[in-house]
Amino acid sequence: MRKYPILRGLIFLLNIIAAILLAMALLASYIPPSEFAIFSIIALIYPILLFINLLFIGFWIIFKSKYWLISFILILLGFNNLRNNFQTNLSGNYEKSADDIKIVTYNVQLFSTDNMGKDSTVLKYNIVNFLKEEQSDIICLQEYHSMDRNVYTPLIDLNSKLLQNSYYYESYYNPRFYQLSGLVIFSKFKALNKGKLKFPGSRTFGIYTDLLINSDTVRVFNIHLASIRLQESDIGFVLNPDFNDQKSFTNQSATIYTKLTDAFILRELQMKNVISEINRCPYPIILCGDFNDTPSSYVYTSLNNHLTDSFIMKGSKLSSTYAGDIPYLRIDYIFSSKHFKVNYFDRVKMNYSDHFPLISIVSKH
Repeated sequence: MRKYPILRGLIFLLNIIAAILLAMALLASYIPPSEFAIFSIIALIYPILLFINLLFIGFWIIFKSKYWLISFILILLGFNNLRNNFQTNLSGNYEKSADDIKIVTYNVQLFSTDNMGKDSTVLKYNIVNFLKEEQSDIICLQEYHSMDRNVYTPLIDLNSKLLQNSYYYESYYNPRFYQLSGLVIFSKFKALNKGKLKFPGSRTFGIYTDLLINSDTVRVFNIHLASIRLQESDIGFVLNPDFNDQKSFTNQSATIYTKLTDAFILRELQMKNVISEINRCPYPIILCGDFNDTPSSYVYTSLNNHLTDSFIMKGSKLSSTYAGDIPYLRIDYIFSSKHFKVNYFDRVKMNYSDHFPLISIVSKH
């Protein structure tokens, strides 16, 4: 490599650029999007940036250059971020005991409802069948949808099919045209109290219910933070940008940047609201949901400082939860407070929605 100083210098420059981008991604965990949204946007590709920097480490080691320390030290400084994204736990089989609590969270994508408000019969059957087979104690669904002249009848029927004792539902917006679209918590335990999370300028983004589990009261949150609302054309542009039409490229990039920034800032505000509820809560907590944010985000880090991510305790590999066109995104979570021990975690890969369901089993410490 010393025989080719220009090539060596170019590779070194590329390494510095990759390291700077990785550093910006790491800073996203600590700097609110409302101050510097660009860090949060770069953090979306943290796994890619990590892999690129690992390649540079391997390259410099092969050629016996101390430059490998550039990326290595940076990765070491961001160890918490690495841990939040990748795990090597070996879950294996776990036999649920009578005192364990089994939890499922699932964004069901409105059961792929068409423009006329009709659910896909096949998809809905498969999802409901999956939920029945799991025999969970608590089920949190995001983007639940149903349509009936007696608007709550499908919810009551589903609660019965899942053999649950109670349910609590709230619409994202006011119900209309005999349709429901929102968040629901099903539970085998008796419900004592309930509430929703919302503030002006934001749809309902969370609900909670207090459940009597044995002799303890436990508050279960079901959260669905603001989405980026990227259209198919936006995702197509991200995956395959057209550099030939400079004007179109600039306009499309600006549109996507604005959507990303607005969503990051709104999720920051929503999570502040969630954490305020957590701090006021006198009970042990189980929190599930679709955050639309990765483990490298400010939103995730804010919550991770208060609760325990089941994936970190019992997950493995990357365990992406988004089943759409953009790979490697882990945006769905099951958290719990220190009162609980996490015994099991799994991400179930089945293509009934644009998200994969998560399962966790916890028990009281």
